[in-house]
Amino acid sequence: MRPPTPDGGRSAVGGSATPAAAGFLTAPLAEALAVLRPHPGSLLDAPLSAGGCFVRALPVDTTCAAAARRFFREALASLPIPSGLLHDGVTMASELAANTLHAQRQTAASLQRAPGGVPEIWVYLRGTGRSCEIVCKVFDTVRTFDGAVQTGLAKAPVDSVSGRGLQVVDGLSAGLWGCHPTLSRLGTAKTPGKAFWFALRVPPAALPADLGRPRYGPDWLVDELAAMLAARGLTEIVRADAGSISVLSISRHLTVWRNGPTVSWRAQSGKYQQLDLADLVDVTEQIVWAHEESALAEGHGYPGGPVPVADLAAS
Repeated sequence: MRPPTPDGGRSAVGGSATPAAAGFLTAPLAEALAVLRPHPGSLLDAPLSAGGCFVRALPVDTTCAAAARRFFREALASLPIPSGLLHDGVTMASELAANTLHAQRQTAASLQRAPGGVPEIWVYLRGTGRSCEIVCKVFDTVRTFDGAVQTGLAKAPVDSVSGRGLQVVDGLSAGLWGCHPTLSRLGTAKTPGKAFWFALRVPPAALPADLGRPRYGPDWLVDELAAMLAARGLTEIVRADAGSISVLSISRHLTVWRNGPTVSWRAQSGKYQQLDLADLVDVTEQIVWAHEESALAEGHGYPGGPVPVADLAAS
């Protein structure tokens, strides 16, 4: 029996397949499928190496730091990360988890009840080539900031929290760390909280080029950005598209513009942020950060600028 032609049995000449079609049909299955462009799926459940975000819940007990160390290693297990860099990341993840456990216990003692939600650890890649970084964040639902901790783009001073954990993070990350308001990732209802984070620069030769960056065009990327923002709890987005330009109205104080392969918005500080759309996880996190800063500013009556540090300490 003759195999069907790609046009459902109709052929170009005399009922026989064209040479191109015949070659396609007689090729091994793997070669035939390689001709077809794969349909892009969502990054919501993609592995870190494909542009996704590694997420795990952390226990609220004395095993919290050990769990963070284990999860950080698990997140990067399939990547050829230099052992020294991996050790530094494991140490910093452990320190941030210990810091989170301390905050949870202090809040439980002051409120005489445990805060809602559980801590989470997030790990993802951003940038490429010489600017490739491993980003690790430890989230908790205690939305209080030490009096000297700045949100926005400024990093927290090393003496802002009791103990030496953040001093260790500051030294090992070469100053690439900070704290900001955000929303939880796990669970259906997204819980407000904060995330302490650090970034580790990866040597250019350590990872393949563009690892962790989706290889699809800006139109697909902006669709995925909208889906990822909705999954992070920003469900009231109003969107408009015109050619290579897209506008996502996140709230009355935050509008995100996509122009070709880049996105930009005005932060609470008044400065404009501009990022590469291919860094989808980081773009999503930065927008959630900006949204939560706007919510905090509005709640304290400062809709036009950054939240004063004294008020953040009382949030």
